[in-house]
Amino acid sequence: MNVLVASHIYPSQAYPSRGTFVHNQALFLQSLCRLEIIAPVPWFPALSGFGRWSAYGRVARSERLDGMEIMHPRYVSFPRRVLFDLAWRFYLVVLRRSVKTVPDIIHAHFAYPDGLAAVEYGRQIGRPVVISVHGYDVRELPKANPRWRVLIHKALTKADAVIASSEDIRRRVLDLGVAAQRIHAIPQGVDCELFRPGQRRSVAAGGCWRLLYVGRFDKRKGLGVLLEAVAHLQAAGQDVCLTMVGGDPVSGGAEPFRRQAEWLGIQDRAKFVDAVPWQEVTKYMAETDIFVLPSYYDSFGIVLIEAMACGKPVVATRCGGPDNIVEPGTGELVEVGDSRALAQGIQQVINQYDQYSPEVIRGLVEERYDYRQVARGIKAVYDSLVV
Repeated sequence: MNVLVASHIYPSQAYPSRGTFVHNQALFLQSLCRLEIIAPVPWFPALSGFGRWSAYGRVARSERLDGMEIMHPRYVSFPRRVLFDLAWRFYLVVLRRSVKTVPDIIHAHFAYPDGLAAVEYGRQIGRPVVISVHGYDVRELPKANPRWRVLIHKALTKADAVIASSEDIRRRVLDLGVAAQRIHAIPQGVDCELFRPGQRRSVAAGGCWRLLYVGRFDKRKGLGVLLEAVAHLQAAGQDVCLTMVGGDPVSGGAEPFRRQAEWLGIQDRAKFVDAVPWQEVTKYMAETDIFVLPSYYDSFGIVLIEAMACGKPVVATRCGGPDNIVEPGTGELVEVGDSRALAQGIQQVINQYDQYSPEVIRGLVEERYDYRQVARGIKAVYDSLVV
């Protein structure tokens, strides 16, 4: 089976950590079908000083990543979503010009512009289309502009199947008018061979309890709330230290959070690390005691299952995706934006730490979220559409 995978968010030399979840899924799908991957990037001249737009100009037209060829054709896109209504048409032109082999099925990631362009391309060549939605495309874009909502509705209702990674996303897709029988619940995944248990703390050992956050340095990810929670724990006499990984000059650096840590008096308790390659995240996961994801919203929460694959208990907010991941025996869920509740959730895990079994936590992840399982689920959707 020949599958065309299309996504404007995909790792590249300019943004190696962007869209790794799309690439990792493709890595495991390639053992089940033949993939052609087209990851368009906005056209921009080779000029410096324009932030992420300058980075687009440095992306090669074709790259090899983990042995897979990734095509990066250019399409017309403007800053601040100017003429965003037309983005799918420019994307469609790229698909027509770039596809080498007529596929048996098209799999687009993100409802817009990828999904709508894929639906129209599929109609033109007579092939079924699957759209995976990932959160902002069914949460933020439909609210931001009624015209964009119409375009997203059109993409999803005309697709042959829609893949939703969480119950939160499934409900949003339903609200956009997609029939329930065409929505397939398939979670994001984790490579359980890469993410493995490391050092296990003994409660009797004493010392600083090691907390970890991995993700964008963005206020919407709740980093300010997390720093406040650490301050609450310190004030209560609990010895904790926090490592935050993910600083980036384009998506957000550590400086505002470093200043907050100083203002809270916990600068010696908080360590800030720039973004690292995805494969290196496992080192931080394996060395921590508790993983914390304090987001205001997350459509899924891949970092949660990566930490859990390492046998670590987690603390997360009830913000969408984590609601379906964190359950008794794996960690604690707390309310969004409440630093005292977050501190209490962390303290609860510390108090009961010996009751969290690394083997049980990892076993749950292996059963539900290992990429091999996820790939088989996606291939089953393909098989149901290709006759």
